[in-house]
Amino acid sequence: MNALVLLIVVISRLLVRPLSAFVKGRSAAGKNWLARLILGLMPVDQVHEISSASKRAWNYSNDDFRHRVIYVQEASGATDPMRLLISEGKLIRIVTTWVNGKLVTEKFVTRGPVAAVSTTTRSGLEIDDETRHVSILIDESAEQTRRIVQSYTKQGPGLSQGERRVWRMVHRLLAKKADDLEIVFPDWFDEVADSVFVGDVGVRRYYPAFVEACRTVCLVRSFQRDRRQRTDGTLVVNFADFAITALIFERVFVESLRSQEGSALETQQAVKALSESMDDKPIQAADLSKEQGISLDRAYKLLREAEEAGTITRANEPERDNRKLYLPSPRPRFIPDPEMLFQTLDGVEDGVRFVHPLTGKWITYSRKSGGPKGEKKTG
Repeated sequence: MNALVLLIVVISRLLVRPLSAFVKGRSAAGKNWLARLILGLMPVDQVHEISSASKRAWNYSNDDFRHRVIYVQEASGATDPMRLLISEGKLIRIVTTWVNGKLVTEKFVTRGPVAAVSTTTRSGLEIDDETRHVSILIDESAEQTRRIVQSYTKQGPGLSQGERRVWRMVHRLLAKKADDLEIVFPDWFDEVADSVFVGDVGVRRYYPAFVEACRTVCLVRSFQRDRRQRTDGTLVVNFADFAITALIFERVFVESLRSQEGSALETQQAVKALSESMDDKPIQAADLSKEQGISLDRAYKLLREAEEAGTITRANEPERDNRKLYLPSPRPRFIPDPEMLFQTLDGVEDGVRFVHPLTGKWITYSRKSGGPKGEKKTG
């Protein structure tokens, strides 16, 4: 799934507001292998690889980064100029110097938008970096390590030059299509916004990222024979586009929110771990304070914010000594479940059918049957 997420991130470079991603994992986990695998499918002129750069280098580069991927290995965080290039789409620097005895003002402009892909061994970075990227976590389990070592002597030659040319042509066709296509959203998409998890302020950046992921999936699926642009030249995101995006990105956005220090989801994980270590008994602020080495006031604040966000729940009635006990709530979804949302929507035709992006099976949503039906493997 990580490869699929990263592929959508790099294709999103063609949009006005691309996605960016941190690929996180310990040394030797395979972060750069994954990044190079996906970036190797792209035309070489669409990727700018940067090992290191000073802050001012971004302003004086004279490179046009528009709709390109910036790849940074082993990043400890984005520089201030890179953050602005990601979020604002351009950098402007005004410099005044003496030239032949005269004061001359020059303007340097570095243009985006860009999709940034960075690898890092750090599980958490500065909040300004985290909220500008989705987090892709490398599988570090023993089972995955076993699969890797077993496959090492069985590796084939990889993609042929002909296959790589096909992939690069796909990227160029997508770029050409994106130039001429405006992707818009139907009225029913308001129901998605009404149901999204809002217990963390980071959602203010992650939900727009999900919207752009929907646009990217719509762009990819726009080549289907039955997709038609409207008379005004726009293409509408349909329910299958939304469902496919939700199935791919739900876990990614939950993990991205959880990776932020002090987030409601991080507190939920801490409460869950503490409760399990205490035979599933509820915990109190003093337990969290001791476990995380933080002040009691800080622990109270984290628990209060997590309760307000709905990621933990109060486990006892008010007591005379004001003791408050907490248990973790069921894991909240970032995006509403497509199957459940489909049953409640007006304005979406019955019988939505698509291939599940992870299992490769056909899925049909039908109100008559009350949910998915007719799953079968694709040919």
